Amino acid sequence: MHAAGDYITTEIHDQGEGMPAEVKAQLFTPFFTTKPKGVGLGLSVSQRIIEGHRGVIRVASQQGAGTTVRIELPRVGEKADEQDLAGR
Repeated sequence: MHAAGDYITTEIHDQGEGMPAEVKAQLFTPFFTTKPKGVGLGLSVSQRIIEGHRGVIRVASQQGAGTTVRIELPRVGEKADEQDLAGR
């Protein structure tokens, strides 16, 4: 749960094989991997960055039905002008 207010939400969904509960429970653990060789910090660093900006990251996964990652970040400041975004 996060504080009330306006949030920008990004959701990514795949139709892969999904993951079992024991894997999902470890997703944000530093250096956790399901690969034979892995050394990344991946989702643990992502979680810290998102939470550092008062946001949340949620993962829903069901074996055989894929995975959905949802990131919610609080809206700040004024709405960007389309010309401002095009120039970046």
